[in-house]
Amino acid sequence: MIRKYLLIAIAVFITTSLMAQENHIAEGLASVAAIAGETKTADSPQDSATVAAPNIQLPKWKQKLYFGYNFDIYYHNDSRSNRTENGWSISLTPEVGWKINEKVYIGMRFGGTYSNTTTNYSISVLDTSVYTNLRIHNGSWEITPYARYRLKTLFNDKVGIWLEAHLYTGMEFPRVTDGDIKGTDYDGLRHSITYGAQVSPVITYRFNRKSTFQVFFSILSFGYSGTTFCYKDPDTGQRYNEYTNDVIIFSGKLRNLLANQFTPGLYGLKFGVQKNF
Repeated sequence: MIRKYLLIAIAVFITTSLMAQENHIAEGLASVAAIAGETKTADSPQDSATVAAPNIQLPKWKQKLYFGYNFDIYYHNDSRSNRTENGWSISLTPEVGWKINEKVYIGMRFGGTYSNTTTNYSISVLDTSVYTNLRIHNGSWEITPYARYRLKTLFNDKVGIWLEAHLYTGMEFPRVTDGDIKGTDYDGLRHSITYGAQVSPVITYRFNRKSTFQVFFSILSFGYSGTTFCYKDPDTGQRYNEYTNDVIIFSGKLRNLLANQFTPGLYGLKFGVQKNF
């Protein structure tokens, strides 16, 4: 009889212990679930917004400011009554600009040009024509403030057609490396100052948000240019200047180009890339 009650007591004790252990396990699982619930996961839209990186907005000045670099190569062939010239030039022109809005940009370019030209002169000496060949290396720099207006966009705003107006001024430093310069335009020439205003079309192609390719059609431009040539007399040392100016209408030169008559002028295209932040 005692053994029976002892076995019942042992069974009750074991059952009570197991139930208590299950309660502890349940409480532990509930605690873990609560902690897990406080940890943000991507199971819901709210949690996804918490986990995802915030959309960082660029500062306004980074949205407006841009920089770029332009590159061009020109072929030069010019025939006149007393001389012919042919050669080439290469230019590199960095730029920085500000977007007033999507249609209006303003900016500044500053760059340099190197050219190599061969000139054949016909000089009259004692009623006799004397020919001389010159080879001239010329280095120059130029600063160009500009304003640009977008006329039209094509292909989902990928292509832009712009009209650009700019002012420019700079200096050229020629150096004759071959030939007799006496009696030519380069006799005593030390440097020249260039200046003018120009309007020309520009076409752009936007690769992505940060990069835009641009092509300058200066051959279609019009405007005004002037040059001051600064001389020093080789014999007397006296300094003097000569002034020239011209109305630029490159469209006339385009007709000559299509007719295979490279007279007079410079022909080519300027290419560049604009970069946004």
